[in-house]
Amino acid sequence: MKTDLLILWSWEYDSDFLDLLRTECIERGLSVLVLGPGDLASLPDRLNDGSIDAGVVLDRAWDWGGEFARHCDAVRASGIKVINDYDLVRRAWNKPTMHYEIIKHGLRAPYLIVLPSYESSHDPAVADIPSLGNRFSVKGAHSGGSGVLVPACTWNEVLLKRQEWPSDESILQTWVEPMLMGKRRAWFRVFYACGVTFPCWADDLTHEQTPVTPEDERKYQLYVLRGMAQQVAGLCRLNAFSTEIALNHQHIWQIVDYVNEPCDYRLKSKAINGVPDEVVHSIAQRIAGWIERMAQNT
Repeated sequence: MKTDLLILWSWEYDSDFLDLLRTECIERGLSVLVLGPGDLASLPDRLNDGSIDAGVVLDRAWDWGGEFARHCDAVRASGIKVINDYDLVRRAWNKPTMHYEIIKHGLRAPYLIVLPSYESSHDPAVADIPSLGNRFSVKGAHSGGSGVLVPACTWNEVLLKRQEWPSDESILQTWVEPMLMGKRRAWFRVFYACGVTFPCWADDLTHEQTPVTPEDERKYQLYVLRGMAQQVAGLCRLNAFSTEIALNHQHIWQIVDYVNEPCDYRLKSKAINGVPDEVVHSIAQRIAGWIERMAQNT
């Protein structure tokens, strides 16, 4: 079976986004095959024997690991173009790696200290906590999530927190308190899809997301968000992701959560902390257009 787009999914809340993407592809005359959790076990054999042949795959399952990722080697061997290359995504998951790439290329990010994993060192040397300021965040070096955390203040809090991800390194970062723009906190999530950026206000306390309007961009000079997100895209080399950017009280723009992939594309109309529906629709259009160009070039 030859198809232009193979969609692999495992999370039920992806359904609205994937329906939008499928519709956009069909409207462009593209064929789409959707496989869910029950189909993943047989996928390697079907790829290897040629019963499934796809031009592009959108893999929304593999990041769960284990049985949800056993098809990755077969996808690579088949030569199917993955919208977000597996190895590039793994690289982007490494927060210290992305931090140093971002700093090296002239962007700003909160000051960072990296600690060894709990399994490799139960009692590491005390870090230079004062260099982080009065408050700081503690995260796993490969952890997901929104980057919105309860601040830590002491070394004991660090020692306790790092046990939550015992096999991963920990990162300590200076706490970013965004300034106010009018009545809104200057914290943003910028979605990137195949060359185009979609900036949203993303309140770090309520998690509510609303689109940045053209009026917002002019009034608060928010064009910088698009430029910073494009620079991150050049560094991570992914076709679809999001990044979080904030303006602190010292008027310094910072990348506060480097690269989020896979993105949570739940619709705001159905989840209070979801992505604005029009943004998800636009992202689906951009990805479908990219798949169409791939199909035309084969």
